[in-house]
Amino acid sequence: MDKETLVKSDLEIGGLVLNALSRDRIPVTLCVWNYVPQLEEWQLVIATPWYDTRGPREANDRVLAALATAGIYQSVPIRRLVVLSPHDPLARDLEHDVQTKTEGELFIMREDQNHPTMGRHYSAIFTPFASSQGAVPVKRIIGVEQLRHFLGSQLQIWPSLVNEAIEELDRRGSASLHIQLMHKEARRFGLA
Repeated sequence: MDKETLVKSDLEIGGLVLNALSRDRIPVTLCVWNYVPQLEEWQLVIATPWYDTRGPREANDRVLAALATAGIYQSVPIRRLVVLSPHDPLARDLEHDVQTKTEGELFIMREDQNHPTMGRHYSAIFTPFASSQGAVPVKRIIGVEQLRHFLGSQLQIWPSLVNEAIEELDRRGSASLHIQLMHKEARRFGLA
Protein backbone atom coordinates (compact mmCIF):
# COMPACT_ATOMS: atom_id res chain seq x y z
CA MET A 1 0.00 0.00 0.00
CA ASP A 2 1.21 3.53 -0.71
CA LYS A 3 2.17 5.85 2.10
CA GLU A 4 -0.88 7.49 3.60
CA THR A 5 -0.70 11.23 3.86
CA LEU A 6 0.49 12.58 7.19
CA VAL A 7 -2.42 14.75 8.23
CA LYS A 8 -2.18 18.19 9.81
CA SER A 9 -3.50 16.91 13.16
CA ASP A 10 -0.57 14.45 13.33
CA LEU A 11 1.87 17.29 12.66
CA GLU A 12 0.22 19.30 15.42
CA ILE A 13 0.49 16.31 17.77
CA GLY A 14 4.23 16.20 17.03
CA GLY A 15 4.49 19.87 17.95
CA LEU A 16 2.53 19.36 21.18
CA VAL A 17 4.78 16.43 22.11
CA LEU A 18 7.95 18.46 21.47
CA ASN A 19 6.61 21.32 23.57
CA ALA A 20 5.75 18.94 26.44
CA LEU A 21 9.19 17.28 26.34
CA SER A 22 10.90 20.67 26.24
CA ARG A 23 8.92 21.90 29.24
CA ASP A 24 9.95 18.80 31.24
CA ARG A 25 13.57 19.22 30.08
CA ILE A 26 13.71 15.80 28.47
CA PRO A 27 16.63 15.78 26.02
CA VAL A 28 15.46 14.83 22.53
CA THR A 29 17.76 14.36 19.56
CA LEU A 30 15.02 13.33 17.14
CA CYS A 31 11.25 13.67 16.97
CA VAL A 32 9.84 12.74 13.58
CA TRP A 33 6.94 10.87 12.04
CA ASN A 34 7.96 7.63 10.30
CA TYR A 35 5.70 5.61 8.01
CA VAL A 36 5.63 1.87 8.84
CA PRO A 37 4.31 -0.06 5.80
CA GLN A 38 3.69 -3.28 7.77
CA LEU A 39 1.27 -1.40 10.04
CA GLU A 40 0.10 0.94 7.28
CA GLU A 41 0.39 3.90 9.66
CA TRP A 42 2.68 6.68 10.82
CA GLN A 43 4.56 6.41 14.12
CA LEU A 44 6.08 9.29 16.07
CA VAL A 45 9.71 8.31 16.74
CA ILE A 46 11.44 10.06 19.64
CA ALA A 47 15.15 9.50 20.29
CA THR A 48 16.46 10.52 23.70
CA PRO A 49 19.84 9.89 25.37
CA TRP A 50 17.87 8.94 28.50
CA TYR A 51 17.10 5.66 26.73
CA ASP A 52 20.79 4.77 27.17
CA THR A 53 21.54 6.49 30.48
CA ARG A 54 18.34 5.77 32.41
CA GLY A 55 17.09 2.71 30.53
CA PRO A 56 14.22 2.12 28.09
CA ARG A 57 11.53 1.79 30.75
CA GLU A 58 12.34 5.06 32.54
CA ALA A 59 12.76 6.91 29.24
CA ASN A 60 9.29 5.74 28.13
CA ASP A 61 7.78 6.49 31.55
CA ARG A 62 9.22 10.03 31.60
CA VAL A 63 7.98 10.77 28.06
CA LEU A 64 4.48 9.55 28.95
CA ALA A 65 4.54 11.51 32.23
CA ALA A 66 5.48 14.68 30.30
CA LEU A 67 2.51 14.13 27.99
CA ALA A 68 0.20 13.62 30.97
CA THR A 69 1.51 16.76 32.69
CA ALA A 70 0.93 18.76 29.51
CA GLY A 71 -2.63 17.44 29.32
CA ILE A 72 -2.10 15.84 25.90
CA TYR A 73 -1.81 12.18 26.94
CA GLN A 74 -5.31 11.45 25.61
CA SER A 75 -4.62 13.24 22.30
CA VAL A 76 -1.46 11.32 21.49
CA PRO A 77 -1.99 7.92 19.92
CA ILE A 78 0.26 6.04 22.36
CA ARG A 79 0.38 2.91 20.21
CA ARG A 80 1.99 5.11 17.55
CA LEU A 81 4.65 6.56 19.88
CA VAL A 82 8.13 4.96 19.78
CA VAL A 83 10.94 5.97 22.14
CA LEU A 84 14.45 4.92 21.05
CA SER A 85 18.12 5.43 21.76
CA PRO A 86 19.84 7.98 19.49
CA HIS A 87 22.18 5.09 18.61
CA ASP A 88 19.37 2.83 17.38
CA PRO A 89 19.81 2.12 13.63
CA LEU A 90 16.27 3.37 12.86
CA ALA A 91 16.91 6.61 14.78
CA ARG A 92 20.20 7.13 12.95
CA ASP A 93 18.59 6.52 9.55
CA LEU A 94 15.73 8.89 10.32
CA GLU A 95 18.13 11.52 11.69
CA HIS A 96 20.17 11.36 8.49
CA ASP A 97 17.01 11.77 6.42
CA VAL A 98 15.82 14.71 8.52
CA GLN A 99 19.18 16.50 8.46
CA THR A 100 19.19 16.56 4.68
CA LYS A 101 15.67 18.02 4.45
CA THR A 102 14.93 21.71 4.44
CA GLU A 103 11.16 21.42 4.65
CA GLY A 104 9.14 21.09 7.80
CA GLU A 105 6.27 22.38 9.85
CA LEU A 106 6.52 25.40 12.07
CA PHE A 107 4.20 24.62 14.97
CA ILE A 108 3.10 27.67 16.99
CA MET A 109 1.31 27.37 20.29
CA ARG A 110 -0.39 30.03 22.40
CA GLU A 111 0.73 29.78 26.04
CA ASP A 112 -1.39 30.50 29.11
CA GLN A 113 0.98 33.26 30.24
CA ASN A 114 0.56 36.96 29.51
CA HIS A 115 3.27 39.60 29.84
CA PRO A 116 1.86 42.69 31.61
CA THR A 117 2.83 45.10 28.81
CA MET A 118 3.78 42.97 25.78
CA GLY A 119 0.87 40.52 25.74
CA ARG A 120 0.47 36.79 25.12
CA HIS A 121 3.36 34.28 25.20
CA TYR A 122 3.88 31.93 22.22
CA SER A 123 6.10 28.90 21.53
CA ALA A 124 7.44 28.07 18.06
CA ILE A 125 8.85 24.64 17.17
CA PHE A 126 10.26 23.66 13.77
CA THR A 127 9.67 19.99 12.84
CA PRO A 128 10.86 17.57 11.53
CA PHE A 129 14.05 18.25 13.33
CA ALA A 130 17.13 16.31 14.46
CA SER A 131 19.81 17.58 16.75
CA SER A 132 23.09 16.08 17.82
CA GLN A 133 22.93 17.68 21.26
CA GLY A 134 20.35 18.27 23.94
CA ALA A 135 16.68 18.99 23.72
CA VAL A 136 14.88 20.17 20.61
CA PRO A 137 14.68 23.94 21.07
CA VAL A 138 11.44 25.78 21.54
CA LYS A 139 11.57 29.45 20.63
CA ARG A 140 9.62 31.59 23.09
CA ILE A 141 8.00 34.73 21.71
CA ILE A 142 6.19 37.39 23.73
CA GLY A 143 3.43 39.43 22.15
CA VAL A 144 1.52 39.11 18.91
CA GLU A 145 3.54 41.90 17.26
CA GLN A 146 6.84 40.09 17.98
CA LEU A 147 5.26 36.89 16.63
CA ARG A 148 4.12 38.72 13.50
CA HIS A 149 7.65 40.19 13.07
CA PHE A 150 9.28 36.78 13.58
CA LEU A 151 7.03 35.03 11.06
CA GLY A 152 6.86 37.81 8.46
CA SER A 153 10.17 39.69 8.62
CA GLN A 154 12.56 37.01 9.81
CA LEU A 155 11.13 33.80 8.33
CA GLN A 156 9.70 35.71 5.35
CA ILE A 157 6.31 34.00 5.41
CA TRP A 158 3.64 35.67 3.23
CA PRO A 159 1.56 38.21 5.20
CA SER A 160 -1.71 36.43 4.38
CA LEU A 161 -0.35 33.16 5.83
CA VAL A 162 0.89 34.99 8.93
CA ASN A 163 -2.57 36.51 9.41
CA GLU A 164 -4.24 33.10 8.98
CA ALA A 165 -1.87 31.53 11.52
CA ILE A 166 -2.51 34.29 14.07
CA GLU A 167 -6.29 33.99 13.58
CA GLU A 168 -6.00 30.21 14.08
CA LEU A 169 -3.94 30.77 17.25
CA ASP A 170 -6.69 33.03 18.59
CA ARG A 171 -9.38 30.45 17.74
CA ARG A 172 -7.70 27.16 18.60
CA GLY A 173 -4.57 27.97 20.60
CA SER A 174 -2.24 26.43 18.01
CA ALA A 175 -1.37 26.70 14.33
CA SER A 176 1.13 25.18 11.92
CA LEU A 177 2.80 26.44 8.77
CA HIS A 178 4.67 24.48 6.11
CA ILE A 179 8.04 26.21 5.63
CA GLN A 180 11.49 25.61 4.16
CA LEU A 181 14.62 26.40 6.16
CA MET A 182 18.25 25.54 5.78
CA HIS A 183 19.74 24.11 8.98
CA LYS A 184 21.94 27.20 9.44
CA GLU A 185 18.86 29.45 9.13
CA ALA A 186 17.00 27.37 11.69
CA ARG A 187 19.95 27.80 14.07
CA ARG A 188 20.10 31.55 13.42
CA PHE A 189 16.40 31.95 14.26
CA GLY A 190 16.63 29.85 17.44
CA LEU A 191 14.71 26.90 15.97
CA ALA A 192 17.63 24.44 15.90
